[in-house]
Amino acid sequence: MAIDKLAHDFLTRLNSVVKQKVTVVLIGGNALTLLGLKKATEDIDIICRSTDPIVANFCREYPKRYKIKVDFFIDGLFKNIRIKDYLVSAYPHNEAEFPNIELKILNLHDILLMKIARFLPRDLDDVAKVLSLTDVNEKDLDQRFRYLIKYTMGDKTDFVEKYENFKRLYGNLLKS
Repeated sequence: MAIDKLAHDFLTRLNSVVKQKVTVVLIGGNALTLLGLKKATEDIDIICRSTDPIVANFCREYPKRYKIKVDFFIDGLFKNIRIKDYLVSAYPHNEAEFPNIELKILNLHDILLMKIARFLPRDLDDVAKVLSLTDVNEKDLDQRFRYLIKYTMGDKTDFVEKYENFKRLYGNLLKS
């Protein structure tokens, strides 16, 4: 599948300003679009391995200049959840037109769990659609949730409650 226009424009501009290769992991709607599970998204959600000030500054300034929201996370930290192995578990996606960017896609279980952690209506719509179009199974998602909850910083209650609510509302869509 192709990268959506928002992400493509962002990556093209980022590629032109970075001086050394950076790893960028698409998460959220951009990742679902690239996986063919969503038509479009309203913003850009990425995790960047680099703490390069050029990348951080670019991500801060981009929304001001282009009026597009960018959710930028460093080294696998999303809200208070640390995805310690996000680079290993992400799907590689080579794009020749971005020679300064090693592009990856967050794995599907982590995308779902990040959307569950936010629990916004648009995220839950995405979750329901992904579950109806894929073969995500309950055992694997539960296992990944248990792994991520170990690395959640601070109070874990909110994430646990949202995951339980997700299971109550959408558990019937999970494969066994």
